[in-house]
Amino acid sequence: MKRGFLVAAGAAVTLLAGPRARAQGVGEACAASYEQAQQLVRDRALLRARAELRLCASSCPATLARDCRSWSERVERDMPSVALSATSAEGHAPGRVRVLLDGAPLVEAIPNAAIEVDPGRHTLTFEDMAGTRVVAVVTVSPGDKALPIAVRFPAAGPPSAAAPVRQRWPLAIAGAGAVALGVGAFLGIKGHLDRSELRGRCAPTCRADEVEAIDLTWKAGAISAGAGLLAAGAGAMLYFQLDPAAPAATGAGLSFSPGGPWLSMIGSF
Repeated sequence: MKRGFLVAAGAAVTLLAGPRARAQGVGEACAASYEQAQQLVRDRALLRARAELRLCASSCPATLARDCRSWSERVERDMPSVALSATSAEGHAPGRVRVLLDGAPLVEAIPNAAIEVDPGRHTLTFEDMAGTRVVAVVTVSPGDKALPIAVRFPAAGPPSAAAPVRQRWPLAIAGAGAVALGVGAFLGIKGHLDRSELRGRCAPTCRADEVEAIDLTWKAGAISAGAGLLAAGAGAMLYFQLDPAAPAATGAGLSFSPGGPWLSMIGSF
């Protein structure tokens, strides 16, 4: 009933406000605040309406100022407020909690006093120092005073240490494979250089032990490279299986031929 009377009175005054203000020869600030305040009341934007009514009361002639003071009293009666509170999952004070009203900052810390808000449906977002958020959707009616709005933050989950460990050991396998692959490449190249040097020095009458040493170097390189390639491939495969979101990577492979070692690149994108 009270709200209906206020809206009806505002609508009636709006029709008369312009002519009445012009008839009294008031300034633009007075006329604007006199009319804007009534529109804001009809829109239930009471916080802004109060500011306009204060301007009207201080800048308008006595007759109009009396109207604004009367409307201001009604706005104060209808102005709702909310009493905010928050607790941790264990029921303790969660420390400093900032609150957003409909996405805009409201307070940086919950105060002890109630906070005035416009009537209507609002979304209140509570955020603690750890960044955890709790959202409350409430409807505040005109005349509600210190409407209690209490939230409880959820319990913090245990730290997810398994995921990093799970991701590290496949990388360790792939890293060891890369090292073995590098050793294989080095031995293969060394064997190739030693064979070239031996050919130039004593072929075809080189000693058997010198030829055998080069052959052993190549075999060791091939074994190391093969093991490294398998380890690098296995590590990469395990990593991508454990983390499907990880991007595909390029791999390296080493192959041997009678003409010497060859390094090739394989991968998917």
